[in-house]
Amino acid sequence: MIPFSHLLLIFACVLLLGTIAFQDYTVTPLRNETVSAGLTGPEHWLLDASYVPIAVMLPVVFRNSIPMLLLAIVSSVALLLVASTNTFHVWWDARTGGKHALWHSRFTLTVFTAALALQIVGDFKHPLMGILTVLTVAVPAMAYAFFHFDRTDIDGTWIAASPAAEKLYIAFLCVWFVAWCL
Repeated sequence: MIPFSHLLLIFACVLLLGTIAFQDYTVTPLRNETVSAGLTGPEHWLLDASYVPIAVMLPVVFRNSIPMLLLAIVSSVALLLVASTNTFHVWWDARTGGKHALWHSRFTLTVFTAALALQIVGDFKHPLMGILTVLTVAVPAMAYAFFHFDRTDIDGTWIAASPAAEKLYIAFLCVWFVAWCL
């Protein structure tokens, strides 16, 4: 039987992916933007709200292993900071000298790095999960290589990003979490 906490993390992953898909479907310009663009777009509160269950459930689900728990906590806190830096960008700009985007990027890298480390540590317990970990990195890397573009943001900040790669990374990360829970 699947523990209730695992079911909640599965639901949280489905909620996040569903929210990203909903925003991409209903707000056409978001289709070619990073997930973070949805944090300031129409109905941004949906994306904010979908981050919270994952942030809450990660430490609960991974509490039985100290290294995984610590990585889950880092991922969770950074995920909430990712959301806050865009949603409350005026507040962050006032405290960072107008550099909310820089802090948003730093927190995003922290989430992705800690989550990848969490996957790798988990792969030691369940080696077949390593296949999903490799896919979590390889598929977005291939998308980035083939669909990479350079542009400048509205404020002139240079961005080298592939929205497809970011969305694929998040999708595969959620698949890994769901597989772990099952």
